[in-house]
Amino acid sequence: MEKVILKGQKREVGECVRTLRASRIIPAVVYWHKQQSTSIKLNNSDLIRAYRVAWENHVVELEIDDKKMDVLFHEVQKAPVSWDFIHIDFYAITKGEKVHTHIPLTFVWVSKAKVEESAVIEELVKQIEVKCLPNDLVDSFEVDLSKLEKTWDNIKVSDLNISSKFEVITSIDDVIVIAAKTKAEKVEESAPEITLPEDPKETKAE
Repeated sequence: MEKVILKGQKREVGECVRTLRASRIIPAVVYWHKQQSTSIKLNNSDLIRAYRVAWENHVVELEIDDKKMDVLFHEVQKAPVSWDFIHIDFYAITKGEKVHTHIPLTFVWVSKAKVEESAVIEELVKQIEVKCLPNDLVDSFEVDLSKLEKTWDNIKVSDLNISSKFEVITSIDDVIVIAAKTKAEKVEESAPEITLPEDPKETKAE
């Protein structure tokens, strides 16, 4: 995995978060296991570059006032309209201790059901919740779509080849992806019923 480095500074008590955000500085907190949390601030541009690579499943080397620590993005708050960062929670990694995070899914290869039966491939799960040691983190888990050979075939979490290094929190019975009905069948099935008007001639005849 690519090494991600992010620099920041400690946030002084009393600093106004609105003033920081107006200056494109994002407030954040680093949470430690059995230790007091640390309030920090980050440059918005540096934060964007780091988050694009790291997400929640990539170890970040966070440097605060010349002190380095390994962390994970834990909770990211964004503005509802602009989607600008407004606050970040990091979780500091303790050596030898498992981390609780989400690993995204990558969908690979082509479904036979899609090619030969025009099935619609519906991706229902985008990430898997796991616990693992920091050194075992991966960028993603692959989902082989070639296993979907006919309509209504599906792939569950239990079908993934996930290493025993990972403690999977997501239910193994959850369906990740399914080869659903064809587009034509869906349109036909969803078409509203139409009631034809009465023939005016027949009405007069009565």
